[in-house]
Amino acid sequence: ASFDAVQAAWRLARFQLDALRHGTAPVQAHLPVLARRAQQRLRDLHALLWAPLAELLEDATRVLVVPAEGLAGVPYAALHDGLTAVGQRHLLAQAPSVQVALHGLKRPALPARAVLAVGECSRLPHAGAEAERVAALFPAGRALTGADATLAALQAQAPSADVLHLACHAQFRHDNPMFSALHLLDGPLTAERAEALALRPGVVVLSACETGLSGQTGGHEQVGLVRAFLVAGAARVLASLWPVDDAVTAFFMDHFYGALQRGLSPAQALGDAQTAVACRHPHPSFWAGFVLFGGW
Repeated sequence: ASFDAVQAAWRLARFQLDALRHGTAPVQAHLPVLARRAQQRLRDLHALLWAPLAELLEDATRVLVVPAEGLAGVPYAALHDGLTAVGQRHLLAQAPSVQVALHGLKRPALPARAVLAVGECSRLPHAGAEAERVAALFPAGRALTGADATLAALQAQAPSADVLHLACHAQFRHDNPMFSALHLLDGPLTAERAEALALRPGVVVLSACETGLSGQTGGHEQVGLVRAFLVAGAARVLASLWPVDDAVTAFFMDHFYGALQRGLSPAQALGDAQTAVACRHPHPSFWAGFVLFGGW
């Protein structure tokens, strides 16, 4: 398909996904219809973008996607042929560039043992409880909430964590992606600051709105918060492509971390969580918003 046709199909699909951007209350009675519309648009996009690769990918159990500019926000796991979604056929991950993808393939994520969960609740009231809940799942879990959810505390403790969970307000800067930031109690953790964290090769979970968005500042690499944490040393980054309901996110995270505890890889844990959410909430906006970056 032509790139223009793919972009046009993606715009139509994104329009349907954005129907739930401001919550489900105004559209609750129409959710079944909206879900069917979103599924049809994702099927149309699959026909243009993924179906031409189907024969090449037939025997691939794992697929690592390096999207072209303008397609980084596509929820590839939710593309489907009318019967099966891409995320059901393959373990999926993305990377902001081929160089980062090759680097990630050589660095499997550490087992989830030492967990640091940060919840900044002055802007997001639920974030502190989310961080406490995640930390409590692991014997070596620690939570930074309330007055402790500071940039200084994160910078001091993050380098010793196998899993870093960040629940806070986020802002993506289209004008300069390196100024995109996660807002902690005492200031913003910009992409530029995140690059200097010196992390272990573990998993970073960015439980905030639109943390998976990226832009280009030159060349072909996608720049944003995800790339910053990969540059800082993280092996895998889980980030969101759009705002997700708080209750659904909590349910999603319970399944994601439960799967990590059982020894599943981050990609397998993501698939487990997506399946669990989709069974309760079929609209793709609920279950396809989180994406794994760096590898499987």
